[in-house]
Amino acid sequence: MRRYAAAWLLLVLGWLPLPRLARSQGTSPLRKTELVRLLATGALKQRDIAALVRRNCVTFRPSERDRSELRAAGAKDEVLAAIDQCLRARLARAAPPSRPPPPRPAPAPVVVVTHTPTDTAAAVRAEPPPPAPPPRPVISERLTQFTRGTGLHGTVGATLGEPLVLEVRDTAGAPVAGQPVTFAATGEGTVQPGAVETDRWGAAQVHVTLGEHAGRVGISATVGTFTRTATVHADAGPASRLVVERDGAPVGGRVVAVRSRDTLVLRVVARDAYGNEAALGDFTATTSGSAIALRSAAATGSRAAVTLEPQRTGPGELQISASRLQARVALDVMLPAQISGPWAVGARAAWLGVNHPWVSLRKLQGVSGADFTLLGRRTFGGGFSLALAAGVGSLSIDTTGGGSVSATLLEASARAELALLPGRTITPVVSLGGGGYRLKSGDNGRAIYHTNLFWVGGAGLDATVSPRVTAELRIERQWMTDSPAGHVGTLWPVAAGLRVAL
Repeated sequence: MRRYAAAWLLLVLGWLPLPRLARSQGTSPLRKTELVRLLATGALKQRDIAALVRRNCVTFRPSERDRSELRAAGAKDEVLAAIDQCLRARLARAAPPSRPPPPRPAPAPVVVVTHTPTDTAAAVRAEPPPPAPPPRPVISERLTQFTRGTGLHGTVGATLGEPLVLEVRDTAGAPVAGQPVTFAATGEGTVQPGAVETDRWGAAQVHVTLGEHAGRVGISATVGTFTRTATVHADAGPASRLVVERDGAPVGGRVVAVRSRDTLVLRVVARDAYGNEAALGDFTATTSGSAIALRSAAATGSRAAVTLEPQRTGPGELQISASRLQARVALDVMLPAQISGPWAVGARAAWLGVNHPWVSLRKLQGVSGADFTLLGRRTFGGGFSLALAAGVGSLSIDTTGGGSVSATLLEASARAELALLPGRTITPVVSLGGGGYRLKSGDNGRAIYHTNLFWVGGAGLDATVSPRVTAELRIERQWMTDSPAGHVGTLWPVAAGLRVAL
């Protein structure tokens, strides 16, 4: 009566049509969809569904996914065990008949002699031999797999948050209980327990404790004659110290000696408590003192690079902050003396402009052009030097009529220069001097022709390229004079060049 009441209930709820329910109550094997609906509705109890499965069996061999879906629908161990039982019975029925083994001689009866206190005669009785153990199912190497825990990540030195699970199954896909399994770690790490038997669901669990080194750890499980492996990952722990390296060697607490004008690159590595490279976060770098300057600082992953430029002889310090950690590096800078003789030679190229027309010739309203200058320079110490120069230039002079006249400019001059920060890689320079000039137009001087003195003052920068080579940048103003007119024009040369110490 309970069975028919459940059927009518399913019919009313619309979960299972009456013909299908009637078929499931007959002798036809159950399809997966029919079994899921019976489980989901709850119309039949688990023992009734298990009895129906044992009687009718099922039309499918459940995979891992099928078992998960059946459990999600409400299947308990009793129903799953009924499925495995019917599948094993079906497999046994389908196996071809084998030739019966040759008859064995019946074991001899066991003779037991007993004595009674009143009778010295021996009583002899026979007992049957013990029954033979049942045959074990054939374990499937293909279906026996790790089903949980593969690919887990954990911190070095710690135990993984969940166990690894190996499920042992026979060739019919049914779980094998009581099967011995041996576990071992093929990389750095340990397992607990090392040997275990599968439970009634065919599962064997093992807990993994990771080693001190970051990387992959292999876990092997041996079942009979074959082995299954799983891989877990040991990740570095949080950064516990910052290591500063120079040319691949740790600096430690030593003072870093700088004996060159070349830039210095220091590497910073974050390491955890076991020495593994750890993530480097919130990286910053600063310098103190005038002996060294910070040029760049960049971090990627667990490493960072800091580029420093020596400025002058003296002490300095680098301060590093990352991952809530601090590191300081003391620097001792001693720059080599620049190689210089009493003289240096160089060359400059300049663009020339004018700030107002040549006042003595109203028909001319602008001058522009370029020149090239060779110079010799003598350094006297304390940043003071004297430069002698000779140059030639080509100018274009604009007229009020809309045309222009070309002209040639010849100059010879002497300049006194003072380096404001001698010994630095880049130092500002001021200069003051004068000389003679000749400006003649290309029409044999008919448009313009001046020969007289000029005064020059300017400022610029000297940048050390190497111990012998220095780059120059100058901006000057030249006051051009002519008797008896006096001031006849102003040129603004912007020059760049190189000089080489002899």
